Amino acid sequence: MVMLTNTHIKRFLPILLLVMGTVIGKAQDTIPSPPNKLPHHLPGLPVVPQFPGGKDSLALFIKKHLRYPKAARQHNITGTVEVDFWVDEQGNLSKFKVYKPLGYGCDKEAIRIAKKMPRWKPGMNGRQPMAMDFHINVIFGPPDKK
Repeated sequence: MVMLTNTHIKRFLPILLLVMGTVIGKAQDTIPSPPNKLPHHLPGLPVVPQFPGGKDSLALFIKKHLRYPKAARQHNITGTVEVDFWVDEQGNLSKFKVYKPLGYGCDKEAIRIAKKMPRWKPGMNGRQPMAMDFHINVIFGPPDKK
């Protein structure tokens, strides 16, 4: 039987630590690192169509062109009309339809405003333009008193 003394341990300890560090270091190299980027074959999320200038510009456009209908004014009608429409691959608008009516001329006015809007930036599926259904809210409140 071989007996190790403190002198033997002190002499072989640095070599033992060096060998163990090398083995541990090699073992870590075998673990694959996670990729930083998504694979190219995964499709991106669709991007919805956009009014030129964004949401704030759309709200200003609606406010600028809104005419509070006479019947709605006489009956103190307030509320929101939701208008659906189609934005094609070129940004042209079509197939206008009232999704949530309010009545008293407000529905007709909401469609008039929607048809007056300029061409939109089309929806995208990755890098390809894509036709999409979209809707806007036209809010009717008490007319401003001047």
